[in-house]
Amino acid sequence: MESNIGWLEKEDLILYKSVRGSHLFGLNTPDSDLDTFGLFYCPLKWLMGTGLEYRPIISDEGHDNYYDELTKFFKELGKSNPEALCYLFAPKDKVVKWDERLKPLWDIRDSLITKAAYSSFKGYAKSQISKMYGLSKAMNIEPDEVKERKSPLYFCWVPRPGNDGVWNLEKWLRENGLKQEHCGVCRLPNGIELYTLYYDWFADKDLKWEDYQRLNQNVPESEKVNTKEKFEGAKKTTYIKYRGLLDPTNPSTQLRLSSVPKSDATNPLCTFQYNVNAFTKHCQDYKKYWDWVEHRNQKRYENNLGHQWDSKNTMHAIRIMRMGIEAATGKGLILDRAVAGDRDELLKIKAHGITFEEVKALMIKTEAQMTEAFEHSNLPDEPDREKLESILQEIRASLYGISYNTISI
Repeated sequence: MESNIGWLEKEDLILYKSVRGSHLFGLNTPDSDLDTFGLFYCPLKWLMGTGLEYRPIISDEGHDNYYDELTKFFKELGKSNPEALCYLFAPKDKVVKWDERLKPLWDIRDSLITKAAYSSFKGYAKSQISKMYGLSKAMNIEPDEVKERKSPLYFCWVPRPGNDGVWNLEKWLRENGLKQEHCGVCRLPNGIELYTLYYDWFADKDLKWEDYQRLNQNVPESEKVNTKEKFEGAKKTTYIKYRGLLDPTNPSTQLRLSSVPKSDATNPLCTFQYNVNAFTKHCQDYKKYWDWVEHRNQKRYENNLGHQWDSKNTMHAIRIMRMGIEAATGKGLILDRAVAGDRDELLKIKAHGITFEEVKALMIKTEAQMTEAFEHSNLPDEPDREKLESILQEIRASLYGISYNTISI
């Protein structure tokens, strides 16, 4: 079944719609996007089966505009989730659509602000703080490290001659004039990603006699070709056909293993260790970085260049904690930060108008104030979930034309 925002509008399933984000809190600037949030009710048949069709949320591709189904929204209200509560307290000029059947819920909105909101306020703030420091942010990935997607061989380490450090296997093969497609590897038992490497000397038509001699100087004379004429002759007829190190059709994190003849097994060309975790992280960083480059907000990126912190996340972290303080001290949920009195200060933070040290000190102070406010709050411990359940049943009965009070089991 089709289930997107356009479909919700077409089927007239939207009960509530308002702006969200910076515009909702009066913190928008000329370059701020206008995003929306809403509530919808699902078709009755979504509730009649096992839930295969049920969608708790419907959003656009970037999740900038999204709509919660009634059940999901009411569950969030049952935990005094601040994000859900915000829409009950949105100023009228921010509300695009409001269905009169939602009035019983709006009538009890003040009672839904409880001490249970503390964990969500704290969680949201910590999430923004994490983003503020750029933890896991693509913008902090070193561009030179993801300029191109590296081969697993870059993360395989081979000891250099004379114990003079290590080379990655990619460089080691290049320096020795060898090709990965003619290599065979075996995993060493009782080791962590340790391998021995062998080479199909005579399958490599470009291999030089001098390189063959140098790389086989420690191999017993009886186990190698000892003249250039025999070497060139063997290249025409003698192939082991190792599988190579990499499968060109499958960009896996794993190396390809080969069966090695007993005659070669005692004379590996080298031993190396493969840091598969580092390669996996590189692949993740590569994808994350270039996805971010493609979709990043250029103005926000330029605004944060040269700073240790993301100013927009910082602003919202402080806003969230201050809203928590206001809620805990009985002032309700104040969304408009001009009304709260800190709009100019928050916008100054967004513009990097204070130092990193001042930001950190403000974060610590505000978080401590929020914790103390909830510890001494006179708010009820949690919402009346039975009341919420009853209101949801009434709303659904009205929407579907059902008198649920007449239903008995």
